[in-house]
Order: sequence, then C-alpha cells, then structure tokens
Amino acid sequence: MKEKRVIDDFELVNRMRKNDQHAFSTLFIKYHSDLLLYCGTFIADRNECEDIIQSIFLELWEKRTELSIDTSLRSFLLRAVRHDCYDAIKHRRIVESHIAYVLECSTATNWDVDHYVSYSELETQINTLLEQFDKKSVDVFRMSRFQSIKYDDIAREMNVSRRTVEVRVGNVLKYLRDNLKDLWPL
Repeated sequence: MKEKRVIDDFELVNRMRKNDQHAFSTLFIKYHSDLLLYCGTFIADRNECEDIIQSIFLELWEKRTELSIDTSLRSFLLRAVRHDCYDAIKHRRIVESHIAYVLECSTATNWDVDHYVSYSELETQINTLLEQFDKKSVDVFRMSRFQSIKYDDIAREMNVSRRTVEVRVGNVLKYLRDNLKDLWPL
C-alpha cells in the first residue's frame, strides 16, 4: 500500500511561485472555509465574505512571484482577511454617510427636472474632461477611482512615488470639481 505524502504550506507556496496551479488549488481548498468563517466574524453578509476571500486568493495568485511571507501562510491569510474586512466596513460607512448626506440634501433643496443630472450624462462629462487632462494623471486617477487599486500598488506599477500618485489624483479631482460645479446646483 502506497503512503500518501503530506505537503506543507511552505512547499506549496514555493510550487505556486513556479506557476503550479495545483499547489494554488490545494491552498485554496485548505484555507477557504476557515477564512470564510473568520471573515464572517467581521461581516455578516456571506456573499461579501466570499468576495473578500476570492479577492485575497486572486491577489495571492497574481503576486505569487513577489510573495514574501514572514510568518505562516495561515497567519498571512488571516491578516489579509482582517485588513480587507476593515476596508470593507470603512467603505460601507462612507457609502452610508454619503447616502444620508444625499437624502438630507435632496429633502432640503428643491430639485426639478432641469437640474437633474443622470449618471450617463455625468459619466460623459467626466470622460470628456479626462480626455483633456494630462494622460499620466488620468491613468493614475482611473486606476485609483475606477479600478480601486491602492495608491502603493499604483506607485509600484507606474514606477513613481506614492506622493506622486496622491498629487496626480488630487489634481484630477480638483480639475473635475472645478469643471463640473455648474452641473450641481447645491
């Protein structure tokens, strides 16, 4: 009878670094349920938890060649879940406060059809304005705001400093605010 060999996480991570999809699948199967349960201690919505776990494993695969794990893989994954859950909670609070603000403003002002700006109109205006702005700044802005890529990751990808990313995004936001203010009669 042949004895089945148990492969440890360290070996699986090394194999994954060499594009071994089976090693990645093994890690996914091994940790998915535990990470989902842990995520559920922060966020009640199972679908949102699934999305968080999927994105963590996607990033793990995409960054497999540059992966640096100082502790155990389990600790690394648990920290990633906790961090992403905190980000999701913070994002939810921002969205909720924005909704409350919009509802408060919409009841406090008299909106009429002439002042209504549809999403597609706004999107068209934004895209038109972005075509007129510095391409490098627009690329950084789109990565940050439309693709939800973090500043540090953008800086690495664009081979610039984080501060350069912050300045470029800030410049585009100011430009958009200045040029879109006539659309918003607040």
